[in-house]
Amino acid sequence: MPKKDYYDILGVSRDATDKAIKKAYRKLAKQYHPDTYQGDKKEAEDKFKEISEAYEVLIDTDKRTKYDQIGSRVADDAFGPEGFDWSQFTHSQDVEDIFGSAIFDSFFRSPSSPGFGGSGGIFDTLYGGGEGIERAARGADVQLRLDITLEEAARGIAKRIEVPMSRPCKACGGSGTRSGKATACPQCRGTGQVRNVQSRGGTRVITAAVCPQCKGTGRATYDLCEACGGTGTTSKRTKIELKIKEGVATGYEIKVPRAGRPPESQLGGEPGNLYVVLNVLPHPIFERQGDDLYMKTPISFTQAALGDDVMITTLDGKHVKLKIPAETQTNTKLRLRALGMPKLGAVAHGDLYVEVLVQTPRNLTDKQKELLQQLFAGA
Repeated sequence: MPKKDYYDILGVSRDATDKAIKKAYRKLAKQYHPDTYQGDKKEAEDKFKEISEAYEVLIDTDKRTKYDQIGSRVADDAFGPEGFDWSQFTHSQDVEDIFGSAIFDSFFRSPSSPGFGGSGGIFDTLYGGGEGIERAARGADVQLRLDITLEEAARGIAKRIEVPMSRPCKACGGSGTRSGKATACPQCRGTGQVRNVQSRGGTRVITAAVCPQCKGTGRATYDLCEACGGTGTTSKRTKIELKIKEGVATGYEIKVPRAGRPPESQLGGEPGNLYVVLNVLPHPIFERQGDDLYMKTPISFTQAALGDDVMITTLDGKHVKLKIPAETQTNTKLRLRALGMPKLGAVAHGDLYVEVLVQTPRNLTDKQKELLQQLFAGA
């Protein structure tokens, strides 16, 4: 096996941190994606495999330590004499984070994945090498709206919600088979598909269809688990506790991994993710604008003219003193610093703005009107 400098392949120094290694891998993975790579697609496939092999070694503490000690000979220990293949790649979640679930499924649900026999590779579906048959795929992501009050958004809260979640089948332990082993379908040899090759005018045409015997599972039908139908999972409504941070706003999204829909395909796969989108309900007193809060309070004509101190109740129920300056006009906004919403992810608060509404006296007597006229005659 030729010697490989994994640090050079990823373009990082030998003392690079895990964060730097992940950043380098992310950059190169995007660069050699066939949809963006301006060159030969086979070259992109080979390069992607090479950087993934380097990443597999350098991001793993034990493998990296051995590599630093004995160099590329660590590949013999880690991957065997045949070298690295995709069944040995243990960081598929990182690929999913980079490209999303659709590309991730194309990468890691090919016939060469563990549990499937036959030919095919990690790039078959992605690069057109496959015939478009159904592959094991993640279930669909689910988005859920959760209403919370402004008070809950301000103080943070734990909320319990109930969602259907995919769980390993208890009857088969998640294997999808009664025997606990993945026995290949004799008709399709574990690929989940049957192929037909025809020659038309000198052109070789290959068509494929889901195997009628195993229904695309790739497993022998006589051994399928009856409880889950061979998927290895069952769905059960599960209570999930969400931790909502202080200062969240409408549109804030909380990701709950593997709490989405179970996979629909008979090929199995992981559940999708649940995305809980928060909706902060309107408040009868306070209006939110960013991290600041706005409210209105009435004051008397006398308080506006002469000035006064009034008590204000904040969102968290505290009573604070608001100083009304003399000759305050109606609709004047007075600021109370740091009494607004908590800033998300920071130890700070917005401000509270109080708009004063001067109440004009009503039902004045003739004597009162006369006194006011005398009082403001020269104003």
